[in-house]
Amino acid sequence: MMKPVIGPARAILWGWALLAILSLAFAGLALIVPVASKMPFLQDAIVWPEQFFQKGLVVHVVLSFVVWYLATFGFMAQLTPDSSGASQNLPLDAIGLGLAWIGTVLILVPSLTQRGEPTLNNYIPAIIDPLFYTGLGSLAGGVAVPVTGMLAKLFRKAGAAADDAMVLVSSGLIYIAALAAFVLAYIQLDGAAVDFAYNEILFWGGGHILQFLNVALLILALNLLSRSGLGDVLAAPAYLNSAVAVLFLGAVAGLAFFGAFPAGSDLHTISFTNLQYLMAVPALIIAAGAYASRRQWAGADFSRPDTLALALAMAVFTFGGALGFFVDGTDTRTPAHYHGVIGGINLAFYGLFYGWFLPALGREFRYPRLVRWQLILYGLGQTLFIGGLFVAGTMGAARKSMGAGLEMDNLVAVIAIGLRDFGLAMAIISTAVFVVLMLIALFKIPVPEG
Repeated sequence: MMKPVIGPARAILWGWALLAILSLAFAGLALIVPVASKMPFLQDAIVWPEQFFQKGLVVHVVLSFVVWYLATFGFMAQLTPDSSGASQNLPLDAIGLGLAWIGTVLILVPSLTQRGEPTLNNYIPAIIDPLFYTGLGSLAGGVAVPVTGMLAKLFRKAGAAADDAMVLVSSGLIYIAALAAFVLAYIQLDGAAVDFAYNEILFWGGGHILQFLNVALLILALNLLSRSGLGDVLAAPAYLNSAVAVLFLGAVAGLAFFGAFPAGSDLHTISFTNLQYLMAVPALIIAAGAYASRRQWAGADFSRPDTLALALAMAVFTFGGALGFFVDGTDTRTPAHYHGVIGGINLAFYGLFYGWFLPALGREFRYPRLVRWQLILYGLGQTLFIGGLFVAGTMGAARKSMGAGLEMDNLVAVIAIGLRDFGLAMAIISTAVFVVLMLIALFKIPVPEG
């Protein structure tokens, strides 16, 4: 179990934790409020910012799948001690955290004003406004500070981090590769008009590489949860190191595509599309390693949030990953696949906050029964949600819609949509509970018992 960090370094960690939690909170608001703006009695009663609904979708995705993940990664990187157990250079750490916070605020500004044109492109949807792009750059630079500091410490062979050194090093290098991909795309797009196609090309390659980072972070999170919950690593080091080595090589291959094909060309696009299938290899390696170490599950205490989150994360991620073999990119089987994968990663991160991050901050999670139900509700909700999406997709439900292309004239379609919406509501409620529990812990808010 993680020992509490003391001194000014704790304040830096607290800042990363708060950024991660608030990104989830505002991601929910960014989805709920724009939907409310379309209600008849509110649509005309309030002067909403231009294209408020589409901007809300952009901000929801960026906060929930970019800021939330990267802020959690920033916490992980910041937590990595050097060989003496000390933190990084505190002034530089503070600058990195400040850049990440400033970037997140700048990302939000265009969505609340009359500025910019939203584009719902893949991976990192955008609002065409200098503040939005500046915000993304500031966030990326802010996360790069603890990540490069982490790599420097690991390259000095930090004994305290030896158990996860390969996973951490690979994660840091993959992140740097993703940043390099965005820069290369920007350079190759020099002079192009900034529109939907521009953003699609700008974020296509780097967005793919960030998915390799997400899988690496999942492996790290699962291994940490296994160590605290089961008392041993998830899989033997040979399995862990092989899995993250494949992810790192995939990121390197992605960078090579920029030299082989012009960004935005058919070959460039297809190459990255096919590269994503490589992510199945590390998943299978970890699955094999976990199966080889299955005896450590004997007597597992699922009342512990780390053990429960570990089991649920693996189950939901496996379910979502398996659905990937049936997608074709045109219907809701595709979002069913990636929401399952995302749901598994979120569960692992929830477990990290309960089992590792709060102890590192000297905080305790309260209401253990509510914590267990929060994890179960999210896992069950995501399973119903992606199951409903998948069945609706097999019946023709189109992507990026709430039922277009689906004939609601049979019982199966009604059940599929019902499961989708009920599961989504469960996931949203459980995420809100997680946010409240974390804010109570981070701010030590006194709440009457009972």
